[in-house]
Amino acid sequence: MRRLARGYLIVISILNGVAGLVCGVLFIARPDGSLIQAGALRSTIAGLPLANVFFQDFLWIGVAMLLALAVPNLVAAVMLVRRSRRQYVATLVAAALLVLWTGFELIYMPNAPAVGYFVVGVVSILSSLLLLRSTVETSA
Repeated sequence: MRRLARGYLIVISILNGVAGLVCGVLFIARPDGSLIQAGALRSTIAGLPLANVFFQDFLWIGVAMLLALAVPNLVAAVMLVRRSRRQYVATLVAAALLVLWTGFELIYMPNAPAVGYFVVGVVSILSSLLLLRSTVETSA
């Protein structure tokens, strides 16, 4: 079970990190959302809290994707591959940020991919907790 959970976390951390990096960079490069054909969402983000400050375009969403999704997941992936002492703390933080991100998205923009990412985040949290607990028990 530990091996399966660890493999899952490695794959998910890499995939989420790369997806967050690519989407974040594309939103920053073209804040109108045209590079990933997200222009239709402009009316939706206009209704978000603080829309007149942060959500006039996709620039801040791109920055947030880099900081909240790409960086934590890529750091977690590196820590997992290197078998760092705090690797499961990193995966837990990355998973929690993914759940928060998708939870916010589901409140304001319900969609099927967000449900999928939310489930992936919950499974990642559970996997991280399982591995964290077994690591603490082994070292005690």
